[in-house]
Amino acid sequence: MRRVLLRAARGAGMGAVLLFFGFPILWMLLTSLKERIYLYQPGRWLFPPTLDNYMAALVKYGILDYVRNSAIVATGNTVLSLAVGVTAAYGLSRFAFRGREAVALGILLARLFPTITLVIPFFVLAFLLRLLDTHILLILIYLTFNVPFVVWAMRAYFEDIPKEIEEAALVDGCTRFTAFTRCILPAARPGLFATGVMCFILAWNEFNYALFLTSRAAKTVPTAIAFFRTERGILWGEVSALGVIAILPVLVIAAVAHNVLLRGFSLEGGQQ
Repeated sequence: MRRVLLRAARGAGMGAVLLFFGFPILWMLLTSLKERIYLYQPGRWLFPPTLDNYMAALVKYGILDYVRNSAIVATGNTVLSLAVGVTAAYGLSRFAFRGREAVALGILLARLFPTITLVIPFFVLAFLLRLLDTHILLILIYLTFNVPFVVWAMRAYFEDIPKEIEEAALVDGCTRFTAFTRCILPAARPGLFATGVMCFILAWNEFNYALFLTSRAAKTVPTAIAFFRTERGILWGEVSALGVIAILPVLVIAAVAHNVLLRGFSLEGGQQ
């Protein structure tokens, strides 16, 4: 009896958590399927669904161009952040040198600066370099918050991998780089994937830099929300459709690779 009660309590707790986090997404989805007349009846759950809000977002406002820009920026930044952050994390986890912890702390502190305080310096620098409203500008600027995240996440992961693996590879004649690429990286694959997904999400959702440093050619999905604030008020149907489109890639990634993500976010993943 006690086991049944514990199982029921656990199920109720999980249901409450799922409701708490899932209800806003469900509400946004329902709002995106409503005609404008039903938006003023928020308590109405039964209504004839329509795709007009999605058609307006995709055709009238050209959201697909923004989705493409977000995909280019997020993918490029994720690859570059992993390339830079993983090598830095490996160095901090394997090589002992004076000031190692200070360097690691300095990298972390770089992520603590509010993005809004760096917009003007980045704007001036991008203007001088003629990089305003370009994908490469956002890819490089997003390194300021993604590289520190990669360094600290992967440093802990590398430290959990036994050093004997590398030592055996070095004894067999491998160079340090070969041991790193052939032994350490495969062992850290779950952590790499999980960290890469988080980097992609952070770059996909970034708003301030994309809003102030782009005008048209490199605008990303989060900045498109400004379209739907008009003299008639906020167009909630189109905003909700944009929100569904924005979170869809993240939900697809999480659904397809949730097992790998769970292994990657656990400390035990580095021992596999």
